Amino acid sequence: MNRRTKIVVGAAGVFVLAAVGTGIGYAEPQITGPAADQARAAAVKAVPGSTAGEVEAETNEGAAVYGVIVTKSDGTKLEVHLDKNYHFLGTEAPDNDEH
Repeated sequence: MNRRTKIVVGAAGVFVLAAVGTGIGYAEPQITGPAADQARAAAVKAVPGSTAGEVEAETNEGAAVYGVIVTKSDGTKLEVHLDKNYHFLGTEAPDNDEH
């Protein structure tokens, strides 16, 4: 391998590590236990016919405290946002790197 190829390969490796590190740094903490159970129940009520999965603590979504990933009956996924009292605030497409 010549010097130029080594430099290109090394630079690409650094870029990949930086991108992965950035994605990991923004992961929101998972919520478990009774709070997660209440959030899942509220999310399924807000999106009838869906099933609830992961529950995350929301840190950058305004009044949202919980983000619940639900799968609709057609297989599409949504992130349901709930406030601290488990009231429905809205939905958005889930982040690709999380789910």
